[in-house]
Amino acid sequence: MSSEPVQGFLKLCASQGPQARRTRNPSEYHVACGPGRVNGQEQSVMQFTLLSMRGPLTFPPFARGSPMRRALLASAFAIAASFATADDSLSLEWAVDAHYADAQALARAAAHFQHVRVDRKHQRLSVITDATGMDLLRSEGLEVSIDHVASAQLHQALARADAARRSGVVEYGSSGCPGIPGYACYRTVEGTYQTMDDLVVAHPGIVEIDAIGPSWKKTQNASQGYEMRALRITNLATAATDPDRPKLVAFSSIHAREYAPAELMTRFAEWLVNGYGIDPEATWLVDHNDFRLILQANPDGRKKAEDGILWRKNIDNIDGACGSSNFVGIDLNRNFPFHWNITNGGGSSGDTCDETYRGPLRQSEPETENLVGYVAGTCNDAGECSGGVFADRRSGSMAGTAGSDDGNAAPDDTRGIFFDMHSYSDLVLWSWGDTSTAAPNGTQLRTLGRRLAWFNDYTPQQADELYATDGTTDDTIYGLLGVPAYTFELDDEFFQQCASFENTTVQKNIDALRYSARSLHAPYRLPAGPDTLAVDANGADLVATGTPVDITAQLDSSRFNQSNGTETVRPIAGANAYVDQLPWDAGATPIAMNAADGAFNSSSETANASLSTTGWSNGRHRVMVQGVAATTAQAGTPNAVWVDVAGAGDIATLGGHVTAQGNGAPVSATVTVSNVGTGEIRSVDTNPADGAYARTMLAGSVAVHVSAQGFLDEDLPAVNLVGGQTTVRDFAMIPRCTLFEDDIEAGCAAWVAQSPWSIVGNVSGNTTQAWSTGTYADNLQRSLTSSATISVTGYSDFEFAFDDRCDTENGYDFGYAEFSTDGGGSWSRVYGCDGRPSWASHRIELPAAVNGASGLKLRFLFTSDSSVSRPGWAIDNVRLTAGGEACRAQQQSDLIFADGFDFD
Repeated sequence: MSSEPVQGFLKLCASQGPQARRTRNPSEYHVACGPGRVNGQEQSVMQFTLLSMRGPLTFPPFARGSPMRRALLASAFAIAASFATADDSLSLEWAVDAHYADAQALARAAAHFQHVRVDRKHQRLSVITDATGMDLLRSEGLEVSIDHVASAQLHQALARADAARRSGVVEYGSSGCPGIPGYACYRTVEGTYQTMDDLVVAHPGIVEIDAIGPSWKKTQNASQGYEMRALRITNLATAATDPDRPKLVAFSSIHAREYAPAELMTRFAEWLVNGYGIDPEATWLVDHNDFRLILQANPDGRKKAEDGILWRKNIDNIDGACGSSNFVGIDLNRNFPFHWNITNGGGSSGDTCDETYRGPLRQSEPETENLVGYVAGTCNDAGECSGGVFADRRSGSMAGTAGSDDGNAAPDDTRGIFFDMHSYSDLVLWSWGDTSTAAPNGTQLRTLGRRLAWFNDYTPQQADELYATDGTTDDTIYGLLGVPAYTFELDDEFFQQCASFENTTVQKNIDALRYSARSLHAPYRLPAGPDTLAVDANGADLVATGTPVDITAQLDSSRFNQSNGTETVRPIAGANAYVDQLPWDAGATPIAMNAADGAFNSSSETANASLSTTGWSNGRHRVMVQGVAATTAQAGTPNAVWVDVAGAGDIATLGGHVTAQGNGAPVSATVTVSNVGTGEIRSVDTNPADGAYARTMLAGSVAVHVSAQGFLDEDLPAVNLVGGQTTVRDFAMIPRCTLFEDDIEAGCAAWVAQSPWSIVGNVSGNTTQAWSTGTYADNLQRSLTSSATISVTGYSDFEFAFDDRCDTENGYDFGYAEFSTDGGGSWSRVYGCDGRPSWASHRIELPAAVNGASGLKLRFLFTSDSSVSRPGWAIDNVRLTAGGEACRAQQQSDLIFADGFDFD
């Protein structure tokens, strides 16, 4: 049969939900579907045999005729249809759960796979693999089952990505760069490189690109493959005179199929660069640190993964064929030189076709050579390195001995941090990965790891706690250089949905990276002290010379993730301010601050100080605040605010009121004033009581932007401000449009509820009716879905709001908020929760891709595992609002009729 009819048959089967049975040959399935049309011709019931050339086809053993069986087969055939050619065979991977008896069985099984998620409570590992992988698990004595729901989601994601790729339409995400087909929020390799080039052009004083060497494909043919790149972000004008400034180095997506890491680190780069000169935190970090970000650490492999292939390794095929071209390559994160192959097969594989194939020699791959050479320089067998980004602060043999820490601790004044960003598993990991013995700096690594995990709510642990690995990036950087090295395993999917990535993953991990950047000067010491969360000049960030400025700082010493062991939390003993100095500068002069409540004696404090500006020069001044821990006197991570000083005649004021259009009620809003010519940007919040605001600026022509929760944004493009005078501008804000609203008091008509969802009036902490799962059963996946499609044509900037109490078993039973733009055919996740017995309110911005939709459905999805029940998930006050031109036109029309206008 030619390729075209094969594709037609499979697509018809996918659309109908086929019936299939295994033949006597375990590599065959007999398939029947129809009637229907194939390539324009009407067909009766069709029957054919689907043959796998790679061994038995592994379809889940569902009962005949079950909806899930049909759905999974449909998704499988949809993929087959998209790839079918005359010589094609079906090769599918599944989300697989395997139950292990003990830690030894886990270690044996995990060694076969590049990525394993481990649930210790249920002694279960989860992996994406094919029939061969399932046989490997069984050969190690594990009980194997298929996660049917996760498999269906995986297959649908792959089919969606392939359909997007085959459409030929280039998708652009919010970055404006080309995105991966079906996942527009993730920039392609070319899109990432374009972003790097654009940042250099826009910010040449703080951004440059280091070429670090060719990818494997480029070594084979100079016209193919990629030149690997590092994005360098620092104040280049002062870098030459400050060569020892602390460094942050990060690798991203060294495993090609992990979409999220490269995009996350690209967005962190954009936060640093775009905040420079605007955000005092971003500015001092760039001025006094040096960021080296290898955004695409495996560009050849990533290009393969962009086609929707679960590609893991690089694409080096020199070591031989594997039956399928999709299995060649070397796992770069088992090819790094320190302690390479130290576990004798327990932490990597010598099989060229395995996911964790370590390569024929340590550092055998061009990509590994480039990365090690850039970061560590040249290293000998004794582990002594020179010429890299990081200085060598630790001695330790390259080869080492299994079970030994092999070397001394790095001194506690070591500067800099290394990250290797991966997905998935919700983990923060540190060395060692090849032994359960703590690293020489293990205590300090654990302290910083628990700090970082507070921000992203991942589990913090030594890497070996899951299973052994060797030849890895983080062990190599820490082992050779003594620099604290961490791996983040982001969230819970390789091909993570864009809505989930943008609404949950990005901000919490950028917050963790910001904390790490504030720690770079002394990462083995500063995390043991309190963190300065924010510093505020209380509206006095521009003052006339001699005017005192009241500085307030929020400090906290308790922010550790205590889910895997306990870190000591010490009270805050004091705080100091520093003007135009870093706290660790030689001769820095501390200005003691006061505790707002009268005494420094708790783990969370507000500190304040009144600073005289007499004698300060005109211009910008940086005020940094650093807290100090009780008992140890250890200083923590600082933060900063700016105070600008000018002559009184050079300072103008913009003031007025912000109110609601129609009723004139005061609005709590943020007024942002910017001078494009000088780059000056300042903002102020209105007084909630009367909507009044006043914002000082240097005299000149400015643009004004007003934003408020629940209202459309307003802009004035040109307002002339005169020194020594106040200019008045009032704003009447137009409310956002409510497209859907339900306080659950009118019953269930707006929803389709699967059991156990029901409306109750007795949820703890809530005095009105709410939807609730109640105390739930095991092994549930139950939805609460809006019954009607919500019309959204012409609207944009959607916000999904609701209140919830998510009293589930922490880490095992979950609630998810989702939306659909195709009537419920597919769903995008924007929120997840677990283990929170208190009520909380949420306002979630839906992604920009929703703006072109005609209709929306909303869904709350609850899942539980096989044991332990809690009071459950409760939902109240669901609301969907929007802005856009349709909303503005509607509100203005409503206002006309409210004012008494009528038309005959």
